[in-house]
Amino acid sequence: MDNSAQLVDSEQRFRSLFENNPDLVLFQNKDGVIQDANQAFLSLVEKPKAQVLNHTLESFLPPRIAPLFRQKLEEAFQGIKVRFDAEVQFDSKVPRMYDVTKVALMVNQQVVGIHALFRDITDIMTAQTLVHQQAQKLNTIFESITDAFFLLDREWRFTYVNSEVVRLLGMRREELVHQSVWRAFPEEEGGPFRRHYQQAMATGQSVHFEAFLERMQLWLDVKVFPSDEGLSVYFSDVTDRVKVHEELHQQNNDLQQFTYIVSHNLRAPLANIMGLVNLLTSLPPESEDFRVTRDHLQTNAYQLDNVLQDMNTILAIRDTQDVAAAELVSVADVLEQARRTLEEPMQQIGGTLEVSLPAGLQVKGNRAYLYSIFFNLLSNAIKYGAETRPLQVVVQGSASPEYGVRITFSDNGSGFNQEKAGADVFKLYKRFHAQQAGRGMGLYLVKTHVEAMGGRIEVSSQVDVGTRFIIHLR
Repeated sequence: MDNSAQLVDSEQRFRSLFENNPDLVLFQNKDGVIQDANQAFLSLVEKPKAQVLNHTLESFLPPRIAPLFRQKLEEAFQGIKVRFDAEVQFDSKVPRMYDVTKVALMVNQQVVGIHALFRDITDIMTAQTLVHQQAQKLNTIFESITDAFFLLDREWRFTYVNSEVVRLLGMRREELVHQSVWRAFPEEEGGPFRRHYQQAMATGQSVHFEAFLERMQLWLDVKVFPSDEGLSVYFSDVTDRVKVHEELHQQNNDLQQFTYIVSHNLRAPLANIMGLVNLLTSLPPESEDFRVTRDHLQTNAYQLDNVLQDMNTILAIRDTQDVAAAELVSVADVLEQARRTLEEPMQQIGGTLEVSLPAGLQVKGNRAYLYSIFFNLLSNAIKYGAETRPLQVVVQGSASPEYGVRITFSDNGSGFNQEKAGADVFKLYKRFHAQQAGRGMGLYLVKTHVEAMGGRIEVSSQVDVGTRFIIHLR
């Protein structure tokens, strides 16, 4: 095939593409005059080609958008490929949205004309608008629900978080969206959140659980729903509910211990007193048996009085722990007060107290409670010192914004078998040194007062080595 035949064939193919293109195609000169138009354009404007050619495109457009098309034509004649979207109403037709492309025709490095292609994207834009509207509706719904809500894709990336997530987690949306949940919360590696999320993803089954988010110090109720796209996660703050449950559990334990006091510690001396009173009525007042029985009666009466005083102390603490106003209390001042109170018995056994506290260390709580804590720990150390060495008590303290105040109370006393004591260390009337007199109230009061100030206490002990208490307060 010679060059002329190839040229004819190429022109025919181009002409066929031009005429049969479903999109609107025009060819314009520099003045915007239409020099050619395909059948799709002619059908739209319902005019024969003779009534379209040699007319400007602007003559078919609403006056309001004619300047835009004139501007884009000028840009195209500068050799720039122009593409833009525009809503166009040809003559009296219904307005349609078009993706308009203008491509320069170059001859000898000169722009001799412009091909304008109009692609109708009305349906696409309508669908996009509908999708956007649906997304807006979903966003409104997700923002209006009281639960925190977020979406994870199958790569564990956040794809959406609502404002309640932002509020509860104390993070900005941009810190979470497109970020891996495990990168945002690396401390949860191997924790309950990861375990349950992976379970939902692997099994395709919804999961419901409660877990503690350490970073925010929150108990969360979490519902996880898997899908092909990933996970939908709803959660809410149930910290108050959990705390109420824990308080009820503690109160139930206290009630059980209180019942034990009434049924055992109170009943025993009372039964003895009743028996001794009956016995006294049958004995001559001047007899030795009468005197011995009377002494036993007196001992049981004192024992009954001690139990009643203990009960009164316990009830007084429970009644006032939520009422007493919290104040900033100097740790050093209260410790010194307890030291002075017990100075004489400490000197009698040759014991020493070493104190290492940061200057100005304070806790927020009740001064009387803090005094009771130090008094009971120090008096216990004196009472249960080792027989083979002088008593040494060391009190150290530290404070940080993140963890609050930490007070360590250590002694080199006789210690106790912690494994044998188990969970009874801080329980009422539990004693671990049979050779020493005592009622088992001290450590119970210490723990009660620590918890009343919102703190917690830990203990470690070893027989004939000593005991260490660690107190955490705000």
